[in-house]
Amino acid sequence: MERIEADNLAFLVATRDIGNDGGPSIEVHTQVGDKDVQLLRFDCFRVRPHYHYDPNSMDEEHNLDTILIEDSLPWALTQLRQRLPQMVTHAGYPEVAGAIRITSVATGLDEVEAFFQKESAAQSA
Repeated sequence: MERIEADNLAFLVATRDIGNDGGPSIEVHTQVGDKDVQLLRFDCFRVRPHYHYDPNSMDEEHNLDTILIEDSLPWALTQLRQRLPQMVTHAGYPEVAGAIRITSVATGLDEVEAFFQKESAAQSA
């Protein structure tokens, strides 16, 4: 798992394999006091793509409609680029959301995207 720092957040990225499913996974973390907190997780899996709000506490999980969203990784990156503060607020961390500087986070998300492009190229080779 690779950690990409982005302002007050960190993106932990990996390709996960869960039995007959798996694929890109993006975790959004922050520090709350001295504790590392996972705010969001996007599991862009082949069979059952889904995302979580506050996975380690309330764990509100939503499946994606694969008829409407054919490739969940670009969808997840779009949500992170366009709705990250709103999603972090919904996860129960409005003070963290208020401190997000989306322009700083955008650079981190570019690195997230590059990580998965490199992973995809390595798998194709």
